[in-house]
This record gives sequence, C-alpha cells and structure tokens, in this order.
Amino acid sequence: MTRLTADMIWGVPDDQLDLDGRLLKTTGKTVKGIALEAAGLDCADYDFSRFKAAAVPITSGLGIIGGFAKSVDAIMKRLGMDSHATSEPDVVGFAQAVDSGADIIMMSDDPLFMAYNTRERMYTDNSWGTGMGYAVCLKNAAGGLEGKQVLVIGAGRVGTWAAKIMLGWGADVAVTDIVPQKAERLSAIGARPLRDVEKAVSENTLILNAAPYIIPGEIIAEGSIISSPGVPHYFDREGRRRCRAIIHDPLEIGAAVMAVNSAAYTIKREEGLL
Repeated sequence: MTRLTADMIWGVPDDQLDLDGRLLKTTGKTVKGIALEAAGLDCADYDFSRFKAAAVPITSGLGIIGGFAKSVDAIMKRLGMDSHATSEPDVVGFAQAVDSGADIIMMSDDPLFMAYNTRERMYTDNSWGTGMGYAVCLKNAAGGLEGKQVLVIGAGRVGTWAAKIMLGWGADVAVTDIVPQKAERLSAIGARPLRDVEKAVSENTLILNAAPYIIPGEIIAEGSIISSPGVPHYFDREGRRRCRAIIHDPLEIGAAVMAVNSAAYTIKREEGLL
C-alpha cells in the first residue's frame, strides 16, 4: 500500500474535497452509491446506522499518519455508521473498539489497511477495496466495460485486483508496469501485458492508473476517462483538457468500499445470501 501523508488527506475529515459532487458528475453515483455497488448490495441506498464503527490509530512501522484515523472516522460517519476514533492506538485501541461494541474496526499499518467485521470475524483489505472501488467508478463513467478495451497501469496489489475484477465484467484488459515481468504474470488471468507505457496510454481512452505514475498530458488520448487511485496524483493542464473525466481521491473511495463491504458480510448473512 502506498503510504499516504497528512497533506494528502487534509480535506477528508471536513469533506472539503466535495467528492460526492464530483462523482455524481462523472459516474452518476455518490461515494456511498459506488460502495454499495462494489459490495454487491442491490439497493439505491442503505441505512447503516445500526453498525457501530471505530478507527484505530496504529503506531507500528513508520507510525501514525497525521489525521488518518480522524479521516477514516469521518468517512464512516458519512456512510451513516455510528463511528468514532479510539483515544488510544494499537492493541489498547483495538480493545477500546471491541469494548465499545464496534461492528466494523478500521486500522492500518504499513503493509495492510483493513476493515474487520467483529460479528462475522471477516475483513476487507484496502487493496481489494481500492481496486474494486475505482473499477466501479470507471465502469459507471464509461457506461459499462463489457467488450471495451481498458488499460491498467501498475501490476501491484491494487492493479492486479482491478484487472481481475474488470476481466470478470467482460472487459478486454491490458496491463503495463515499470517492471514488465509483473505485468506479464497477469497474462495467466487473461490480461494482455504491454511494455511501452506511453504507447499504451496514447492508444487507450479507458485507464485505471494504480501506479505512482504521473501521466504526461501530451500522450493522453482525447476524451479519455482515467480512474486514478495512484499517488502521487497530478495531471498537467494539457492532460486535464484532454480527459473527459479524471476520478481521484486520496482515501475515501477505497475506505468507503472497505467499510460497506465488511458490513455487507452481516447484511448478506441475515438475508441468507452467504
């Protein structure tokens, strides 16, 4: 997982990024709507107020990212969950979350960010959540992906999940990576590995950028839709002019999908779907 910094998520707690407004224009759905679709919940809306949630700060590895737990707490509150951030980190914070009756516990160290459902003893990890969330965004912005050519930049955990997911939807998925062998390994699941990143970008208008790759605007095809979870995130003026839509946020889409998908374990069990 690419490590976030405090300045990347400064606007998340107070919703200063207006992500719902931007997503509605490009995908026709809010963050919650994207998360519901990603979790396989066939409903226009859902009342999550019966779910208690907690965000636990973690100090291991490189330590706490300033504002991270507060941001995750705010995201869960916007989904309608009864959420709080624990006052203590690590194991003590986890114990606080359990003692508070939390159904969903969100916590992250350097390699793993997870949403743990204490009722079902199951969790959703951020690599899947981000890959799925941004794939759903691209699908909605493009009016569906079946039979369409999609380029995934980056064959790491998020890119691999995104490729698998979109292949399952019937997309023709090509993958490129700075380490060509990583992209070539995904040929085993039906993705087409490409070595020339710039050529691949110039020949595709549906792109999921799951790498820390800043795409030069001059190589972006006119009318492109780029779903871009990768950080650092930057598009120059020419790139923004050429794109029909650029979908990006530093944290919320992936975290919302994680929280809703973990709650969905309980919802689906209660409805006899698990």
